[in-house]
Amino acid sequence: MRARYTLFLFFLCFLSTCNCLNKDPIPCNVSSSASSSSCIAALYYVPDKPKTIKETTALFGVPASAVGVTDNGFLVTVTCSCLADHQQFIWHTNYKVQTGDTWNLLSEKFGMMVVEKQDKQLITSMDVMLDILCGCVTGFELVTYNIKPGDTLYTISLKFKVDMEEIRRFNNITHDSSLIFAGDNIFIPTSEPNKNVEKRTSKLKKHVVLMISLAVGVIFVSISTIFWVYYKKRQRQEQKINNSRQSSLSSFPSSIRATVFPYSEVCKATSNFNISKKVGQGSYGSVYHGNLRGFDVAIKQMKNTKSKEFFAELNVLCKVHHSNLVELIGYSAGAESLFLVYGFAVNGTLSDHLHNPSEKGHKPLPWHTRVEIAIDVAKGLEYIHSHVKPFCVHRDVKTSNILLDSNYRAKISDFGLVKLLEQSAEDGASASKIVGTFGYLSPEYVRDGCISPKCDVYAFGVVLMELITGQQALSKLPSDENGYAEHQSLVDQMLSTLESIQDRMNKLAHIVDSNLSHYHKESLFQVHEILPQLLMDVLTKIMRLSMCFSFNGHKMAMLSKECVNNYWKNRPSMSHVVLCLSHIAGSAVFAPEHY
Repeated sequence: MRARYTLFLFFLCFLSTCNCLNKDPIPCNVSSSASSSSCIAALYYVPDKPKTIKETTALFGVPASAVGVTDNGFLVTVTCSCLADHQQFIWHTNYKVQTGDTWNLLSEKFGMMVVEKQDKQLITSMDVMLDILCGCVTGFELVTYNIKPGDTLYTISLKFKVDMEEIRRFNNITHDSSLIFAGDNIFIPTSEPNKNVEKRTSKLKKHVVLMISLAVGVIFVSISTIFWVYYKKRQRQEQKINNSRQSSLSSFPSSIRATVFPYSEVCKATSNFNISKKVGQGSYGSVYHGNLRGFDVAIKQMKNTKSKEFFAELNVLCKVHHSNLVELIGYSAGAESLFLVYGFAVNGTLSDHLHNPSEKGHKPLPWHTRVEIAIDVAKGLEYIHSHVKPFCVHRDVKTSNILLDSNYRAKISDFGLVKLLEQSAEDGASASKIVGTFGYLSPEYVRDGCISPKCDVYAFGVVLMELITGQQALSKLPSDENGYAEHQSLVDQMLSTLESIQDRMNKLAHIVDSNLSHYHKESLFQVHEILPQLLMDVLTKIMRLSMCFSFNGHKMAMLSKECVNNYWKNRPSMSHVVLCLSHIAGSAVFAPEHY
């Protein structure tokens, strides 16, 4: 019994040593009708350890399209050839020898399909040409397969879905000798080679195409979702704006509501906001000239993000009506913009007529016209300060916000920054942030955020100085050697001029607008006696009225100085300013040098 057991173990050991044997390769005989000199073949590669497609293509030196994935490895498509100095069909590939490589290790790396050349020495880093066993038979595509432990002809035929008799025939395996051994290489025939090659080489492509299609689908759905959410959000925002507009309008008395113009009418009136129709740029939008229902109008375009300023201006101009305030005709909305429609001021802005007027096609304004403009602006400010409820502070009085009609009568515009004072104009209010235009901002507003009608008085004083000098509120000085340029304040320049008592007239004459060829000097300025400071403090308010009559009123220069007083309580009210300017206008009209 022991002898039989020993004999059985010996037999198993013999079988296990047979894995180095190979079935006979297909003869390389180009003259044989059963063979071909070159063909498409495949290698069934099962790596000794898991590999990726990228690693497999690098090892065999083939493109990724030639490698297909199997259940336990890869199917590598190659061009099998019968070379002159070979006895079997092979496929050549280059390989750089690694440290420790032997022919046995190389064979294992390539799935036991390398034709070993034991007589050729392997030297590290040397490039060698490896012969990989393959086969060619006319009418078939052969797959080189290395038999694994546990394989039988039956399991192999099931694996490749090939008739077992075909496998026998192509590998010369008879029924009497059907035993196969692990490590042998056999050839698996497959019919319709072109179709099979396409299936293997396109299998990976199909996976890739499927993945790309899924990715594109996911991206498309994601983008569609994002656009849908964005669209819905915009709809809600627009609805919110519309609701806000409606609620704001509903608070207006029906008798003073502005006309609501369709967006299409506004577009038509401005030729779709053609650049040739643009006449100016306001604080919060562009201004276009248009013809709306047969009337010349000015249309201010504002972004819908400026709805706060839009409704502030709409709220004020719908309630106030004065010949020296711009006339609001109506409003519109569309295409992410808000529009205010005003009566058109033919002669543009006051700044265009004061600052380099000839470059803008205007003649210089004569002195008496400048005085009339000052009176118009003063009356407009007096109206919003004293005769409307709640009281209003404009907060952006400047020459570019003063419009001139065909008769050069002034109208205050741009009420987007207006501040409403519910209680008392004298009490004022505070601002959380500073808005307006530098050069026109009062010291207390910049310093403390304090808002009162005296802020507009200060800005009006700057406008008076511009009427006298023709200069801008802030002028850019020449650059220094480092290229840095500072700005000079017109207020500082005028106050410096008016500080001198003895030579005040001559200094004032140097800064008077050179475009004024004639002006009534006495209406520009009045010399006052120096009174003790304590007496001045007591009689300040009395002097503002008495000087208008006993000394023929404050003249333009001195009035502008009072308006820009650093201490806001010492500035005159706009009612007082209107009285003084009316007196100045009288002296200008009856002056022999009136122009």
